[in-house]
Amino acid sequence: MKLFLILLSLTVAFAADHHHHHHGTDYVVKTHEDLLKYREHCSKEVHATPEDVAKYVKWEFADEEKTRCYLKCVFEQFGFFDAEHGFDVHKIHEQLMGGDRVDHSDETHQKIVTCADNNAQGSDACTWAYRGGMCFLRSNLQLVQGSVKA
Repeated sequence: MKLFLILLSLTVAFAADHHHHHHGTDYVVKTHEDLLKYREHCSKEVHATPEDVAKYVKWEFADEEKTRCYLKCVFEQFGFFDAEHGFDVHKIHEQLMGGDRVDHSDETHQKIVTCADNNAQGSDACTWAYRGGMCFLRSNLQLVQGSVKA
């Protein structure tokens, strides 16, 4: 469960940094029920086994195609990532802050921005989403707790 919360938060954080994204004004903070729905949808989409899902729930994400694409799917479902524009940092920040008034010039926002990249490496979308997500998890795990409303 914590893994999904982290991923959710990660995704939101990455997407908003790009100028072509909305700046959080129309973002609706997602709930725990949303997370469960997205998890189920994405597990089916990538043909995750029960063993895979058990790892995802424990925030264990192996660097392999199925897992990378699972994370991309979850981020897309939250509205945090799309293959053309990448991460929406503002939406990620909005989710992390629980929809409260968000100061996009604060330290949290900068931490999110640091992990969001413009895919200069030219990676496939799953790898791009995974790279950002894992950076966020490593750098900002404490930011994720409580970000999905129960």
